[in-house]
Amino acid sequence: MTADALRGADDAQHALGALGQSPMTPAALEAWMKLWLPQASPAEGLSAVQVSDFHNLLENWWRLTGVVPRYRYDELERQYQELKNRLEDSEKTVRRLRRALGTEGGQAEARDMLDAWENLTEETMAAQSEWTRRWLESWTKPVTHDETPTEESK
Repeated sequence: MTADALRGADDAQHALGALGQSPMTPAALEAWMKLWLPQASPAEGLSAVQVSDFHNLLENWWRLTGVVPRYRYDELERQYQELKNRLEDSEKTVRRLRRALGTEGGQAEARDMLDAWENLTEETMAAQSEWTRRWLESWTKPVTHDETPTEESK
């Protein structure tokens, strides 16, 4: 199927693309397997172990080939944009702080801006650390098939 997708076969490309569009539930993955891998799907259906094994195989294949599924890429892109915006806000605060320090008699305002900038920088660094930790955990922990996105991971 991978070779067909690389050659441009529309069905194969659609099948492989469907795997990376969103996290697959066990039922969705079983339906995908029945549709696209009928030779691997017995008439009586697939067991939960077979579906889980296929999911783990898929995750390992993605890691081995360096593929990031679209839904993960989109989440990382959203987090990147959030961090980028926070950094830009921090840089604006630094510029305001420098202007305030350059004027006479603005020590109290400069101190307030410095405190605000320090807090914003700490929040940005904490968000970056959390983002990096989650990203690394997603590549190091074994994938179980009953994982569903939580509000915290969105």
